[in-house]
Amino acid sequence: MNTISSVEFIGLRTPLPSPAVFSWGTANERNVGLVRVRLADGTEGWGETSVTFPLWSMEERAATVAGIAPIAEGQRLEAAADIAAVVAVLRQRTDRLRLLWSHTAISAAIGAVEMALWDAWGRMQDAPVWQLLGGTDAVIPMYAVGFGGSPAQVADTATGLLEEGYAAVKVRVGFDPDDDVALVEAVSAVAGDRLYADVNMGWTRDEARTMVERLNPYGLGWLEEPLSRDDREGLAALREIATMPLAAGENCYSAEELVSLAESGLVEVLMPDLARVGGLEAGIAGARVARERGLGYSTHHYASDIGFAAMATLCAVVGAPRPILRDVSPWPIRDGLLSEPLVIENGTARPFAGPGLAPTPVLAVVEEYRVL
Repeated sequence: MNTISSVEFIGLRTPLPSPAVFSWGTANERNVGLVRVRLADGTEGWGETSVTFPLWSMEERAATVAGIAPIAEGQRLEAAADIAAVVAVLRQRTDRLRLLWSHTAISAAIGAVEMALWDAWGRMQDAPVWQLLGGTDAVIPMYAVGFGGSPAQVADTATGLLEEGYAAVKVRVGFDPDDDVALVEAVSAVAGDRLYADVNMGWTRDEARTMVERLNPYGLGWLEEPLSRDDREGLAALREIATMPLAAGENCYSAEELVSLAESGLVEVLMPDLARVGGLEAGIAGARVARERGLGYSTHHYASDIGFAAMATLCAVVGAPRPILRDVSPWPIRDGLLSEPLVIENGTARPFAGPGLAPTPVLAVVEEYRVL
């Protein structure tokens, strides 16, 4: 009988060539949290958990993975259905702990284990995971994020990215109101409704109302996380005055939360983050409900290309995504981690065609940047 023999957390960290600035603060370093699963027959699988911010979330996630590893170890993996069974055991054994320990940490850790198990299963079956889940190969549109400078410089960069083939570009707001409007005004002049703006939950209800009214004239493609996704009352009030679509979902930490947000009708674009929500099947569940209700969905991931490959897998399974996030900032882990590059060209992506979820990591690169 093939069983899970080990579950290991691997934490990578690099300095950034220039700080990444968000409404919640500034990051001078960047993390990647990987989970490697080994099976009794020697097969390995890799998954990813979101530890982008705060930076100390990586140490917390290492502890969480170490805590759930003994529950997963010894579990059977002889059929695809066994993956959901392992996840069910992990959830059942940790549900009460969510009152004592971080709900986010537990879901994101379980999700990384689930992705690693799907990766291992795909390698065992010599097939891509999206194919095993009934998906279809597709060309996936992307939007670009991760570039900065003055409003004029951002507009110039955005112009080049759109000419390169990206379907849209995204800027971060949630800082000084006048500066935010100036940035949106400059970039919307070259991007129109191909401009998205991300607040990262940086506004109060009053600030959000004022800023939505100021940004309405620019015809944004969407406004992302103007408030916390669990502020249903605040989102409902914004929905009444916003002329642009609202987007949220990257900070849902279970399939139930993601599906509930899709069913609420408070956002037009659902944004499942597989490295946070609890894995591939949780994200698929939310995206399917969004499509059934006539909403858009756009998978979210801001770390390595293992997680990006999982995003593309979801899109191949559910179909017809809105443009998905592609970070274009210079970063050695993203560019050098995988043993072969993903198919990303002309602003579009394709799901990984080889066995598993993504190409295997280059262990020398893993060890170069490993801190945990």
